[in-house]
Amino acid sequence: MELIKFKIIPKSSFASFPKGDMIFGHFANHLFLNGNKILENYAKVPSPQIIFSDFLPDGYFPKPSLPLDSFFTKEEQEDLDKKAFKKKNWISLENLQSKNLKECESFSFYQTNTIIRNSLNRLTFTTDKDFTPYPLEEIRFSKQPILYVMFNESFTEESIKNILTKIGKSGFGKKSSIGKGQFEVELDKNFEDFTKKSFEKNYYLTLSPTLLHNQENIIEDEYYYNTFNRFGKYSNSSTPFKKPVLMADSGAVVKLKNKKEYIGKAIDNGTNKQSLVQGYSILVPFNFSGEGTNRNV
Repeated sequence: MELIKFKIIPKSSFASFPKGDMIFGHFANHLFLNGNKILENYAKVPSPQIIFSDFLPDGYFPKPSLPLDSFFTKEEQEDLDKKAFKKKNWISLENLQSKNLKECESFSFYQTNTIIRNSLNRLTFTTDKDFTPYPLEEIRFSKQPILYVMFNESFTEESIKNILTKIGKSGFGKKSSIGKGQFEVELDKNFEDFTKKSFEKNYYLTLSPTLLHNQENIIEDEYYYNTFNRFGKYSNSSTPFKKPVLMADSGAVVKLKNKKEYIGKAIDNGTNKQSLVQGYSILVPFNFSGEGTNRNV
């Protein structure tokens, strides 16, 4: 599979943070609306056709979800400010692949603030007698957001860019109808594929929420993650809610028997109609011994 990188140029604030499984949902929806059924049996195919990362700060990945003694020796932990280190949330590709895991950084990738809005009557275009304001949390990126996309021969760079551009124009996530989640994309032609690098031990970092259960390639007791609950819902449906899905959040670490570029699976969590859940993630290989690690994470 081929890996490319897009620079995201926000044109508005966001009401939903773009994570990989949600971006896939928007992408698939645009295909289906245009009569393209290339992803129709996605949950049944043996390998994915396209995978998206979360929006990430350029040059950085999520801090690996590893226990503290994976970052520091026992001697280093004695003088460590553990609370301060737990707040660090990002690591550069260079430090990740050079085994400098302790060199994680703490910075704000995006900022959130709450604005007050009020619903309008679509017939009168007024708030009517019942003035019921509600809070809306919006996201504005303080660092350059980027998006990694891995795909097979089913797609091309141009076709992916065209659909992402359409998503950016119509808006991503919640409140897109009032202009939230608008963006443009720009292909990074100087990007070097980080998945091609090999290390002696096959440890990998995930870049989006992932379904890790029933993965034969994972070495037993060699995976570490924080959980992520996806409570999806349909748009414009008499049955609005989908089945909840428990996933491994971005930044999970797995050790594999064989070298891979991605991991996970896709499932259908629809109630009365099909709803694809993208449980695949792009993998970043990195240099990690795993020795002495506490596996009870």
